[in-house]
Amino acid sequence: MSVICFCSQQDLAAQNIKRQLLNLYPFNKTSDTYDNQAIHQLDQLSLVTLEKDSIHSDNLDDDFSADLFIFASRHKSAAFQPALLTHIPGNWAGAELGGKASTLCIAPPSAMKVALHTLSSEQHRLGLHNWACGLEATHHGPFIDTTPVLYIEIGSTEQEWQNPTAAEIVARTIVSVAQRYSTPYLAVLGFGGPHYCPGFTRLNLETDFAVSHVIPKYHLNDLSESLVSHAIERSSPKPTYAALDWKGMKGNQREQVINIAESLGLHVERIHNLIRQATE
Repeated sequence: MSVICFCSQQDLAAQNIKRQLLNLYPFNKTSDTYDNQAIHQLDQLSLVTLEKDSIHSDNLDDDFSADLFIFASRHKSAAFQPALLTHIPGNWAGAELGGKASTLCIAPPSAMKVALHTLSSEQHRLGLHNWACGLEATHHGPFIDTTPVLYIEIGSTEQEWQNPTAAEIVARTIVSVAQRYSTPYLAVLGFGGPHYCPGFTRLNLETDFAVSHVIPKYHLNDLSESLVSHAIERSSPKPTYAALDWKGMKGNQREQVINIAESLGLHVERIHNLIRQATE
């Protein structure tokens, strides 16, 4: 069982997170290198530095074999909201930000659930109470074919990317995920709602379900049975539920999602019903 964390040299947040990982944990500097940078090792977790920006670092599974890839990364937002975020890479339609068009990476829902819980608990422990913390919908590159992939990010401006407390939170989250990513949870495919997924964030934090890929409202018009089937296949474990952000989609979109999900054998539920059932 092995995990690789990738940190791009072009990414201020990634390099900040790398410094915190090396400061907080007893990584060993190995004799192995990648992109002329030493690879560090902590138990089953390897720390690899990339020359390219992460979203354009396709096919790293040709060079590395692992059970899980984690990309430590910056996040950009037009709202400039300080944020701690996690998501799966992949594209529901075009590939303007790396990866392949209409192609998803393999989702690790259990790992993303552990990441979100750790981000949230460490955020409160270390006092970043005014920061957002949550899931994003599946988006951007790189394309990795055979290894499950997870992003863990600091947003959303250079000031936050260089914040040492935020980097410590993400560093501790990466180590937590490396230790606990194989914890079994029931996977859920998410449909609808905004990019920052408040309903799916609650589902991950408040229930025993683990969110896999999320297709947001702005991509529901790209939906097809083949794309949903692709999302099911590109998840480990495969989702058995389709969770709908009921108010986060139009009526005709809702009808299409339900028809496709049921035709593919998924149990269809509203997000708030799954959350309510978990608290009863």
